[in-house]
Amino acid sequence: MNHFWDEFSKSNVISGILALIIWGVICYLAVVGQPVPEVLIGGGLSIIGFFFGSKAGTQAERLRSKIKK
Repeated sequence: MNHFWDEFSKSNVISGILALIIWGVICYLAVVGQPVPEVLIGGGLSIIGFFFGSKAGTQAERLRSKIKK
């Protein structure tokens, strides 16, 4: 069971879920005509940046390990 939690903490699952929730709220507010707080947009953009940035970092590590072999 510990192996599952180790892999879960290394993955981007948490940041992906947070991004979906925040952007879902932003879209909902926009559709119903309510003003979207700038703090919410900033948080959503930060999480998206982290999500894709960490994906790029893991991809670079994979490429480095293939080159060293």
